[in-house]
Amino acid sequence: MQTVEELPVSFAKLPEPMPDTRVRFLDRIERRTVLILIVIVAAAFSVRAYRLGAAGLAEDETHKIFAVRAYLRGDFTNNAEHPMLMKMLCLASLQGRALWNRIAAAGFGVSEEAAIRLPNAFFGALTVIPLFLLARSLFGFRTGLITSLMWAIGLNAMWFNRVAKEDTLLVFFMILGFYLYNHAKSRPEHDKRTQERSYALAGAAFGLMLSSKYFPHYLALFHLYYYLAAYDGRNNRPLTKRMWARHYGALLLTLFIFNFAIFSPQTWRYLWGYVNEDFQTHHGYLVMGRLYPNEISDTPGGSPWLFYWLYLAVKLPAPLIAAFVIGAVDVFRRRDAGADTRGYLFLRVMLFSWLAPMCIVGSKFLRYTLGLIPFVYMAAAVGTILTYSYLRRSIRNADSGDRKRTWAWNRAAGAIAASGAALIFVAAPAGASLYHQENPGLFTNWIGGGRAGWFFPHDEFYDIGARESIKYLADNAQPGARIASDIPGVVQYYLDKYNRKDIVPLAMSSLPLDGGNARFDFAIIQTGRIYFENRETIERIKKTCPAVQSSSFEGVVTSAVYSSRGPGLE
Repeated sequence: MQTVEELPVSFAKLPEPMPDTRVRFLDRIERRTVLILIVIVAAAFSVRAYRLGAAGLAEDETHKIFAVRAYLRGDFTNNAEHPMLMKMLCLASLQGRALWNRIAAAGFGVSEEAAIRLPNAFFGALTVIPLFLLARSLFGFRTGLITSLMWAIGLNAMWFNRVAKEDTLLVFFMILGFYLYNHAKSRPEHDKRTQERSYALAGAAFGLMLSSKYFPHYLALFHLYYYLAAYDGRNNRPLTKRMWARHYGALLLTLFIFNFAIFSPQTWRYLWGYVNEDFQTHHGYLVMGRLYPNEISDTPGGSPWLFYWLYLAVKLPAPLIAAFVIGAVDVFRRRDAGADTRGYLFLRVMLFSWLAPMCIVGSKFLRYTLGLIPFVYMAAAVGTILTYSYLRRSIRNADSGDRKRTWAWNRAAGAIAASGAALIFVAAPAGASLYHQENPGLFTNWIGGGRAGWFFPHDEFYDIGARESIKYLADNAQPGARIASDIPGVVQYYLDKYNRKDIVPLAMSSLPLDGGNARFDFAIIQTGRIYFENRETIERIKKTCPAVQSSSFEGVVTSAVYSSRGPGLE
């Protein structure tokens, strides 16, 4: 009989452990999530990039082009009321357009209008990712998925992602910073390295947010949320000095790198004049046919306090309003403490801060609401899930009581409820977005009676149709003709483009009328450009001068040309 010690060594050998090459369930879930996000981002970019250059440039967009030209000359103080990041991306896009058009086949060239808007279309689509991650971390996978879908195909997000304004970049980096900061807070206490790295990345995101638009109050709101959430050893521990240093160090470093014009004294002189309204040549904002003051100095007066509430009521698709109301009621009703309800506190802080204090600020524009829309969609996703749960219970309770088919009936009830909620709250608003894809600002729901351009004509029209009016004049106006308008940037840009530099542009807001004899040849009248300085002039022109051209979109006149010489152009 052999003892263990006498056994051959080969008998005692154990097989070496083999690496587990099987795909685990959670890995499959994450891979599926990545695939879903890729599809959603692709869909979001498709709807934003579709006929991106179809509409002519707006006044603010021409300022971006003039700033890009100044950047190419080495002047980085142009358009200094806005940080540099948007203009740097526009510069890269326009340079890329020039290269593409040199090598592209005929008919595949990219217009300057499309190129100047392309960065926002791209980052607007990419916002799907941080928005999904933030909503998932606060509410769970289903809320994150629905929120990202609403953003991807939502008309209200798509609207401002298709124009060259800074709000799209602001929102992308804001949501990204929120997610990274929240991720750092939720890491285990012993994982300080990951926390420090995440806080630094969040700081960099906030630095890029401020390099997009000077709106630091969003950062303050986020810190207010964590203050109200109070200490929690699991996901709201205080930051160490090292963490604070990395967070704000990354913020300042990123801000200074991507907005280095802030070091120029000329930039500060310009900003001081801008804040003091020294550069304002016209004042007022038309809301429902009435002209209101619209300056920050008019606070607490200025535009009506219900401005943003009215926007939500008439510019959101009706099913989305229903989902938002359901979700918002639940968000403000659920006051339980604990980590599982942190998302509700987050939405309460963001929605209240937007829909209360912002309502009394004197200066209001619809494009500012792009910073509100992610939270509206998040609350609407909460409402969609609540509706789904209610429908599922109702269908399941309709069972006849046959226990043999309880499991199958529950599965069917869930599928039917999910299909119904998706059809009502996701598919129906998506249909409205696709129908108004080219001119999303003209959408008005049934609450607004379909009156496009009546509630907020400045932001709804956004100078659409002005290019066509200028083209008409470039083709027909006599040499040296004088054109009055309140879009000097648009007029200058397109007259140069159409090779009519002989035409003399005039500012309508300071246009003199002497004894009824107009000192202009033609005037471009836009409902979205009515101000206190020009409204009497516009009324007189409409009464005494015939219209010789008009631009219409979806049945609405957005721009018209009036001639002081009679019905002809001689």
